Amino acid sequence: MLRIVLGGVVLIALLIFSLGTALVVGLHGRGLAVLNGADWSAVKFTLWQASLSAFLSIAMAIPVARALARQVFPGRQALITLLGAPFILPVIVGVLGLLAVFGRAGWISAALQWAGFAKLSIYGAPGVILAHVFFNLPLVTRLLLQAWAAIPAERFRVAESLGAAPWAYFRLIEWPMLRATVPGAFLLVFLLCLTSFVVALAVGVAQGVQRSSWRFIRPFAWILI
Repeated sequence: MLRIVLGGVVLIALLIFSLGTALVVGLHGRGLAVLNGADWSAVKFTLWQASLSAFLSIAMAIPVARALARQVFPGRQALITLLGAPFILPVIVGVLGLLAVFGRAGWISAALQWAGFAKLSIYGAPGVILAHVFFNLPLVTRLLLQAWAAIPAERFRVAESLGAAPWAYFRLIEWPMLRATVPGAFLLVFLLCLTSFVVALAVGVAQGVQRSSWRFIRPFAWILI
């Protein structure tokens, strides 16, 4: 019961600090009635890209975290340590690094051009989602890895002694943990992507996304930078 109460308090706090502040500033300024079609398109873009970014981060982090939790191999601890790099990396540095690899003048585009193909462009929604997955995939992986480590080792030993199939391992031992951990991780990543201003401004330039996003976010941009 205490766990549920604490989870609810954290959820309310996240919603207040991420959405409530922006709403209060918007209403205190010009209000929502002055938003035009382009502004609402920016709002819809923000919501669906945050949802998709969170979904992709979760979907990709589950097999990565499971492999790190269940397998022992050389360099495992170093890889887990490197997962913390995006946490200390400035957002703009990470975005510039992605552009250096995936941008129009990046390594991949240069290789594609050399092979006779068109250059790769990640500007717009693909670039925003790619950057969000880059920053949040390690976060979700570490969260799930901690949850996997919290599963009592006796459960795995008992399942192994009973000759349980891999599907039984997942259904009886790992799925209850994922069911309890994934919703909170999804909400956390969703809120992080929802308030990610620098990423949208740096790579969200396709189809006027950057321009309309800036119009919407300008009254309270000082909060998000």
